[in-house]
Amino acid sequence: MRQRWTSRLAVVAAAGLLSLGTATAAWAGTTLPIHSSHVPTTAAGFGSKSCTGPFASLPAGKDGWHFVLPNASGDDFTSLSATFSNGTTAVVTSKDSAAPSTGTGWSGYIDNAGASDKHVYLITDAGWTLTAASADVEGATADGYFNLSHTCAGTPSSPSPSPSTSTSPSPSSSPEPSGTPEPSDSPDPSGTPAPSPSEPGLPVTGTAVTGIVLAGLVLVAGGAVTLFMVRRRRDLPTEA
Repeated sequence: MRQRWTSRLAVVAAAGLLSLGTATAAWAGTTLPIHSSHVPTTAAGFGSKSCTGPFASLPAGKDGWHFVLPNASGDDFTSLSATFSNGTTAVVTSKDSAAPSTGTGWSGYIDNAGASDKHVYLITDAGWTLTAASADVEGATADGYFNLSHTCAGTPSSPSPSPSTSTSPSPSSSPEPSGTPEPSDSPDPSGTPAPSPSEPGLPVTGTAVTGIVLAGLVLVAGGAVTLFMVRRRRDLPTEA
């Protein structure tokens, strides 16, 4: 009789240990991956976007990333690790939005939306590419995963160009004096026209002409007087 009770107690104890082990495995923290179709991606290139809630006042030059744990995959986020193509890995463990986990170019926190911590909000510099992500989850299932629910894409900030030092313009070379133009064949309008040469046989003008005229008059007068005297002598009677 005692041996039979001992056997029954052993079976009950074994069943209890098995149940305890199964429950412990179900509630232990397990690392789950992000849904494989959600990476790689940029915030601007992701299909679902929303800039509401914590992203409503997203600063310029920042991207917002919202991760969600489905009910079927587990109960709570313990931490989330997001890896980007620039080599940055953001590890989010804080559950306080006023004191988020931070790093160079990023900050984030786990949000309790109701009774469970099923949301992670991550803010990074704009333009980063998410290449991989994993999360430690309480009550995770063996084949569970979490999702990138939506993004809020910002505009990458461009560094302001430094003012360039203006260089003084080099002095322009003096224009070479143009060559002296060759004189044209046309007469200079301001100059006195040169007298054209007199042709042979043309009368001489001026003082020489006056002298010739006076001399001619004297000769004519003398000829007339001579002719008058000759005629008069001819008309006189000759003496016997």
